[in-house]
Amino acid sequence: MKTVLIIILCMVTLTSFGQEWKETLNEARRLYKKGNYKEALKYYKRADQIAPNDVDLSQEIGQTAYRANDFGTAAENFERQANNAETKEKEIRARTSLGESRMKQQDFQNAVETYKQILRMDPENEKARQRLVEAKRLWEQQKKQQQNKQDKENKDNQNNSQNQQNQQNQQNQQNQQNNSKDNQQNQNQQNQKSQQQKSEEKKLQDKETERKLDEFSKQEMNTKKRLDGSKGTTGGKSARKDW
Repeated sequence: MKTVLIIILCMVTLTSFGQEWKETLNEARRLYKKGNYKEALKYYKRADQIAPNDVDLSQEIGQTAYRANDFGTAAENFERQANNAETKEKEIRARTSLGESRMKQQDFQNAVETYKQILRMDPENEKARQRLVEAKRLWEQQKKQQQNKQDKENKDNQNNSQNQQNQQNQQNQQNQQNNSKDNQQNQNQQNQKSQQQKSEEKKLQDKETERKLDEFSKQEMNTKKRLDGSKGTTGGKSARKDW
């Protein structure tokens, strides 16, 4: 009895799940017909997620994404469609749409490869040949633009580097000038201190010299007084004897 209930429950779940993805797909198709491609794409993606594994919605999703200008999603689904194509004709159609999606993405390099693949399968495909020529032209133009942009960036980087170097050199020169001024100021201060010290030393020497001269003068005066006093006494005695 339990086994029967489980089977019934699984069948109901599968039926409900299958009904959901079909309703989602129908809503996607309805929106697509109304031209509401962005909303339709949302429903297509949801339907693709819950659809059975044997259901392939890549073609419808690719067309809807292309019309919604979502060329990345378009290219992804057209490539899936091409890889799963059952015939060469279907693969060529899918790769043609893939090439156009990559052209819209400005992915010209991969567009070139896509059109080459088409021409390998169908060498007489004139449309693919023309689009290949156009894709090559645009790819070369794109490479030149990218190279010019890279060259400009390199030049700007070099200029910026040179400007930074010049600024650094100017800063170094300014620092050197400031250091030179500081050194000169320090030297001047040292010279002033040295001169001041010499001046003070000279003053001290002059004072010491004056002091010694004063002492010497005093000594001379004292000596002279003693000598003068001694001469006066001798003269007096002699005079008294003569009288």
